[in-house]
Amino acid sequence: MTKKYSQEELNQILLSKPLNEFYLAIIENRQKLLTNEEYDEITKREKTIYGDNKCEVEDLFKKIQTDKHLKDFYPDLMRVMYSLAQVRHMAILTIIGDDVYDIGSAKFEDLKREKIIHYDNLENYYNETNARIRFFTPEEEPQLQQKTVLIDVDDESIVQAYEIAHIDQEESKDLTNSFFDEVKRKPYTLKRK
Repeated sequence: MTKKYSQEELNQILLSKPLNEFYLAIIENRQKLLTNEEYDEITKREKTIYGDNKCEVEDLFKKIQTDKHLKDFYPDLMRVMYSLAQVRHMAILTIIGDDVYDIGSAKFEDLKREKIIHYDNLENYYNETNARIRFFTPEEEPQLQQKTVLIDVDDESIVQAYEIAHIDQEESKDLTNSFFDEVKRKPYTLKRK
């Protein structure tokens, strides 16, 4: 169970971390039926559908949207299709307590729903000369609801290149446990219901 933190507590924890405690990562869903809330979250964020049937899945999405018999069922069908598709996104992760925190979306990753399939220490790409951990405000970033800590980088093309290089990787091995072993330096077992 994820501990409840106020945004102020999260900000203080994140600001106190060095850059080498942050990781670039590719996250993939565990292909379980999504709740309505989870589906809404996926459709709000830029996530990439991946897999051998990627083109077929995207084509089916278009057909569902335009078919006169299916369009009334569109929301439910899309939720099922997203649940079954391999959906990936890139994140910058760190550990807070015993949980994985995605600094870009300012939320904890639900590891019953998501798995880490690629990760790399942020310091392999950035250091204190070209990146920093700092506050961002809603005035600076209109999508933010409140003052939030994010990674501020001088060259965003490095992150984009990382995503391009790894988002479509064929290997889909679950590296979540390896991530915990490396980051926490102790074994971790994913708690399941």
